[in-house]
Amino acid sequence: MKRLLAVSWEMPPLSGPRAVQVTRLLRHLVPLGWASSVVCFGPRSNRYNQDYAIDATAGTGGAIEVIRVPSPEESLFFRALWRVCPPIKLLPDEKWVWIGRAVAAARRRLASGACDAIVSFGQPWSDHLVGLRLHRESGLPWVAHFSDPWVENPYVRGCRWQRRIWRRMEQNVVANATRLVFMTSQTADRTMARYPDEWKRKVAIIPQGFDPDAAGPAAAPRAHGPLRIVYTGRFYPGIRTPECVLQALHRLQTQGSLSGRATLDVYGFPFEPYARLARELGLSGAVTFHGRVSPVAAVAAAKDADLLLVIDAPSQGPSLFLPSKLIDYLPLRTPILGVVPTEGASADLLRALNYPAVDPLDVEGIARALSDVIDRWHCGTLTRSATHDATAQAYDIRELSRAFSNLLNGITLTHPVEQ
Repeated sequence: MKRLLAVSWEMPPLSGPRAVQVTRLLRHLVPLGWASSVVCFGPRSNRYNQDYAIDATAGTGGAIEVIRVPSPEESLFFRALWRVCPPIKLLPDEKWVWIGRAVAAARRRLASGACDAIVSFGQPWSDHLVGLRLHRESGLPWVAHFSDPWVENPYVRGCRWQRRIWRRMEQNVVANATRLVFMTSQTADRTMARYPDEWKRKVAIIPQGFDPDAAGPAAAPRAHGPLRIVYTGRFYPGIRTPECVLQALHRLQTQGSLSGRATLDVYGFPFEPYARLARELGLSGAVTFHGRVSPVAAVAAAKDADLLLVIDAPSQGPSLFLPSKLIDYLPLRTPILGVVPTEGASADLLRALNYPAVDPLDVEGIARALSDVIDRWHCGTLTRSATHDATAQAYDIRELSRAFSNLLNGITLTHPVEQ
């Protein structure tokens, strides 16, 4: 069995999207002949959510080894330093203080036994800087796996001098990585637009995938009562918010077409300002904000929905993002409404699924889409689309793991290393 040295700051019990996605991929690489040693963050405090109730190594016969490395980011010194001088926190992110310890742990692992390839999972982007050092020192082929845009990420704002540093870091990663994996063609195109054509040939598009076993048995369908709409996922104030959805629901309520006919349950954070807005709009009886819940609880809530809602940030031009929650919804086989830019990866997937996608700033359009699905629910015609299962198949983690395994096999054949 070949062995992969992986760098992923986030792994279980941390419960962010990266921990979920990387764990799925590495576990499904095992039956394809790839064991993994994962260098990850080992928290020593309760500053981070640690409720992903899964053991990444369980059932793998020892094929996955987790190497937990503490980080100075938890120290009072760095927390005070970042409060006093916030800009130095983003070089490229607060995980940069972990790089030295992560590299040292990876070196010890390489010294104790051979590995065949390196993969770094960003974000955080500091993971790629760890991968870059290890690649240069060991000569092992290296895959830099991008989940989101780096320099082009609209969710991260920095000063001009910070962005210059990010550009230099990103260029070093793109130039030196053996292969580059992006989750969407839009992110790949935007990132690679300023680089030579020969570097673009290193790119592979492998989206995130869902685990068909994670959803468990389907919930019993409901045939009556108000339409239950569920959203799971976090918000980014001023960027990705539910405000326009709440405004659209308010319009329906003033028209008399909401009360007793539909409810919205939101699982995510932060939520206080949006719960306050819902109360101000008189939506307290129809909209409930539950706050953040564990990944398992989020799946359970989504399974109980009649309609799943995905929300993304407005975008000038095609959106670069494919929210992990949209992928997580697919195995639930439930209708989806997308409040997402009408150009981009999410809209492309929703169109293939034959579900509506409405621009996040189009309150009237969101109201019309919600009115339509509410009417269809009460007429008994709101059902999973005919294209749902066939389209979702392409995002099954078993299919995507095969694509990733083929990529790894290719670089180990063309870049053999004597150890």
